Amino acid sequence: MCAVGDMAEAWFCLDNVGDLPTFFTWEVPSPFQMLPTTGLLEPGLACRIKVTFQPLIAVIHDVQATCWYGAGSRQKSIIQLQAVAKCAQVLVSIKHKRPEDQDAEGFQKVLHFGSVAVGCTVERQIKLYNPSVVNAPFRIEISPDLLAKDQAFSCSMAHGIVPPGEKKCVSVFFHPETLDTRTMDYFSIMPSGCGSQTQLKVVGFCRGPAVSLEYYCVNFGWVNLGEHCSEQSLWIENKSDCTAHFQFAIDCQESVFSIRPAYGTLVGKARMTLHCAFQPTHPIICFRRVACLIHHQDPLFLDLIGTCHSDSTKPAILKPHHLAWYRTHLARGLTLYPPDILGVMLKEKKLQRDKDGALMIPMEDLGDMPAPQYPYIPPVTEYFFDGTRDMAIFPPPVSIEPVEVDFGACPGPEAPNPVPLCLMNHTKGKITVVWTRRSDCPFWVTPETCDVPPLKSTAMRLHFQPTYPNCLYAVELEAFAVYKVCVWR
Repeated sequence: MCAVGDMAEAWFCLDNVGDLPTFFTWEVPSPFQMLPTTGLLEPGLACRIKVTFQPLIAVIHDVQATCWYGAGSRQKSIIQLQAVAKCAQVLVSIKHKRPEDQDAEGFQKVLHFGSVAVGCTVERQIKLYNPSVVNAPFRIEISPDLLAKDQAFSCSMAHGIVPPGEKKCVSVFFHPETLDTRTMDYFSIMPSGCGSQTQLKVVGFCRGPAVSLEYYCVNFGWVNLGEHCSEQSLWIENKSDCTAHFQFAIDCQESVFSIRPAYGTLVGKARMTLHCAFQPTHPIICFRRVACLIHHQDPLFLDLIGTCHSDSTKPAILKPHHLAWYRTHLARGLTLYPPDILGVMLKEKKLQRDKDGALMIPMEDLGDMPAPQYPYIPPVTEYFFDGTRDMAIFPPPVSIEPVEVDFGACPGPEAPNPVPLCLMNHTKGKITVVWTRRSDCPFWVTPETCDVPPLKSTAMRLHFQPTYPNCLYAVELEAFAVYKVCVWR
């Protein structure tokens, strides 16, 4: 017996009992074949003949095969060939069934992988059972309309054979790469020949890391110029069970703020302590919003604020509620006006304070319109449209061109020519711009401090003096801009 689409074989001997050598040729009806089909037999010798049976339909086969031999192949011998072709059967079931799986007989099978971390691989298995008395060849194919896409599902074997009465386990894998996506594919398990196929629906959801910060604003208060740096700590936590990779977008060596570690890996359900430091170089207020980039997650943002006092200069201390006011003023178009102008407008009742203390246009001038509030901005949008490029969510108060400079190869020993920079003040008040720089930095800007009138630009120079030859240098330079007026509260 043999399954349709499978192959069975048998052997017998063909003997030359005569005194002369002879050629022989087999004439065999389909689906049988003889190997070898032709040959030469010497007297007294024998040849082993293989008979193969590869049926295409499930019927009983009883045929004659003819062997022609002798002079002119006019003599013949006949052998009777009998075989039974049966349809193969493969019964599919799900191994280690879950409540959400569907495994009812006669219905479509549904295999659920649940929620799987991005980049990870989960394995589940199906069982193939052959209840018949013949081998059951099978093949497994994914739905043709999904072949062109990135496949999140795969199978451990594309074809195989299940022996009679036995079971075979086949692994199905889910390896998602697209975050927050429910993926669905179909596999077809097809026995050879006339057996009915089984369709297996596979479903899975891809989840990413869930990284958060203990808090999103670090307030260093005020420090005296020249004192040891002020430090604070907070934790970063991954609440998901998949690994997270993070990096803060800050050059800690060139900024008055630093975060340690600035990058790292968080395994699932883990927490790490971050150490933030503030070491100012000038008596000014400092605010920087630092993006924390996370692989397979939207970025987070950490506000760092601090104020530096010297013996002669003591600016107002920057506090978290000032940031809330600043963002509200952004939405209301007030940040481009200096504090002295806003103070006069408040005194003349052209502005008033809302319930949170932020400035707003008087209600009678707004009519039925509510005062604008700072909108929700998707983190990715905020990161890319931060005002340093051509597009911005809010008009930047200060801009500089160019934002990236490449000095190229510097043959030395002389320093390359400085690169001109143009800094533009888009506000209606005079600003003071202060560049921060460590003493051994190979890049610096002159002048280090300058005043820029309202709606005017000023020229600056970027210098580069490499310390060692045959080295690659790259830094992010930092500057702070403040209105040149007494800060009101």
